[in-house]
Amino acid sequence: MALLAAMLFMNACDVEKEPYIQGVEDEKFILTFRVDSIYGTIDEDTKVVRLDFTAGTDVSHLVPTITISNYAAIEPESGVAQDFTHPVYYTVTAMNGTTAQYMVEAVVHDAENEKSILSFRFDALDKDGIIDEVARKIDFVLPAETDVTQLVPTIEVSEGATVEPASGVAQDFTNPVTYTVTAQNGTTAVYTVTVIVEGGNVEPTGKTVLIKDFTGARCVNCPAAAEYAHNLQHQLGEDHIFIMSVHAGYLAQPLGQFPDFLTDEGTAWYNNHDSNPLFSVDHVALTDGNTLKVEQIDAPVAAALEEEQAFEIVVTPQFEVTTRQLQVGVQTLALENLDGQFSITVCLVEDHIIGWQTIPGGVDKEYDFRNVFRGTLNGANGEEFESLHVNANDSFRFNYSSEINADYNADECYLMVYISLGDKILQTAVKKIK
Repeated sequence: MALLAAMLFMNACDVEKEPYIQGVEDEKFILTFRVDSIYGTIDEDTKVVRLDFTAGTDVSHLVPTITISNYAAIEPESGVAQDFTHPVYYTVTAMNGTTAQYMVEAVVHDAENEKSILSFRFDALDKDGIIDEVARKIDFVLPAETDVTQLVPTIEVSEGATVEPASGVAQDFTNPVTYTVTAQNGTTAVYTVTVIVEGGNVEPTGKTVLIKDFTGARCVNCPAAAEYAHNLQHQLGEDHIFIMSVHAGYLAQPLGQFPDFLTDEGTAWYNNHDSNPLFSVDHVALTDGNTLKVEQIDAPVAAALEEEQAFEIVVTPQFEVTTRQLQVGVQTLALENLDGQFSITVCLVEDHIIGWQTIPGGVDKEYDFRNVFRGTLNGANGEEFESLHVNANDSFRFNYSSEINADYNADECYLMVYISLGDKILQTAVKKIK
């Protein structure tokens, strides 16, 4: 560690002496990762490096050769033997001290356990899918006006494995389609195939507004505020206003029989405010400029509903009841030319949770908590996908995965997905996970 600190100190000095270095101080990537002639597949989105070995390979003492960003450092170092029986974590440290952690896993292939899609193509269109073996997703971008409702794929899978739906069977790819590959030993792997049509194959549905209701189970005035917001939703647009209850602040701290709905993201959004209830309308975080009391939300909500729809969002969840694994595909379409920094945030919400809530005069022990924010799949600030400009008809595709807490009622869980421009939410979409 002392050596690493010294390197970073020296590099920091180099920035001042050698201006050409400026601009790379934050770079912290693994560029290549190999063991002898085996090169790892690097998924930069998930920070996962996968090494594939033939059956019988001993992975308990492998010596990797690693290349990383210029002026960065890595720990463990390149050339140091590691036991890859289990995943090994590598930390890349940039010149400015920021870090990125990669998980490196070694996969030893067993013929009876092989369950991969080797190729996936539409012969009639002469198009091959882009296969991401780590995320188990296959993507196509097809020409505008392509009819995706009856596409016939030709699929090649591992020797001895089977796939369902079968190769040669027409499918409607308007939404992502999942394919299950079964190995000889009965184990399975699920792939998600997504087809995007140039120019977008989603239809605008209208502007949708997100109200974040910052609340707490021990807040005596919060039930009335929530009722006010829901009444406003009924008056102005059931299908175009969504309310997400974010439990944050002192009055959301669990005490005795009161529920614990606190989340790290909700606390970050709340931003150290000192009272509940508070509201934000189409904003990612509470600031002095968009903190609203209950009686102040009418005009901002009405004004937001009048705005032009900037994006269309289509959310496609796949939930496995037995394992409680959730796979989420999100397709977006820009509807106008826009400049700025764009991000997408994927939230998990659970509706109709019964528990204790303080009310005027006492405690309601059977209170119905509505649309409780349970966390995000990609962080409080979401995932940035463009920092400069989007054109009308630009389409973007995202994939996420998560395991749903066993205590959550999956029948009442929703995904609430929104796209932001800076600190303003442009569009929101909601979808049940099952």
